[in-house]
Amino acid sequence: MDTKCPQCGSGDTGPSSIFDYDQDDDGRVIVRDPFFVCAGCEHTWQVETVMVVAQPFDPDNDEAVNAFVEAVNREVLDAD
Repeated sequence: MDTKCPQCGSGDTGPSSIFDYDQDDDGRVIVRDPFFVCAGCEHTWQVETVMVVAQPFDPDNDEAVNAFVEAVNREVLDAD
């Protein structure tokens, strides 16, 4: 994810913590609105987004891929 630090502008950032996530029966983990941290200035902030942090399924399995897409879309619609 291309998220620059709003304080210093560094691109050396990444997710640091989450409080709102779901894990389904297939092991997929979808997080909402994670906190990011800057490695340069250590500033932290919350990013309004939905991220997938685990998707343990066969990418060639159409049924699994469709279930995954539905889960992500449901999370996006629920967040609005």
